[in-house]
Amino acid sequence: MKDDYEQIREYKNNELKSRGEVQIARFLKKSGIAYQYEYPQALIDQGKTKIWYPDFRLPQLGMMVEYFGINGDPGYDSRTEHKIETYRREGIEGLFLKEKDLEGDWPAMILSKIEDIQKSRLDRILKCKDRAYY
Repeated sequence: MKDDYEQIREYKNNELKSRGEVQIARFLKKSGIAYQYEYPQALIDQGKTKIWYPDFRLPQLGMMVEYFGINGDPGYDSRTEHKIETYRREGIEGLFLKEKDLEGDWPAMILSKIEDIQKSRLDRILKCKDRAYY
């Protein structure tokens, strides 16, 4: 059985960039949630088409996970807020996690957030169905 250091080194060799990303990747894998790391995502940012690379794309769930692991840097915080606003404006659903989100029972919190997004999607579908003309 591999110890934490060996697992982190293994994930790092797969190009994960931070301890937080390693934790998230390990959680997704253990939970059976397929992911693609830094899969390209086209979107419109400030009127221009750009390619961004969210940390984790969850293809079976149609969402992504972004981990923002730097705290207390005003420039980084500003870029973080811009990214979150841009994803939301583009209708790209996902989880936006910071270092403090990976404390306590964070796996249950992530599963709960995924469930909330899926329920919201179902609610939108059901509202459309209620308004449909046959």
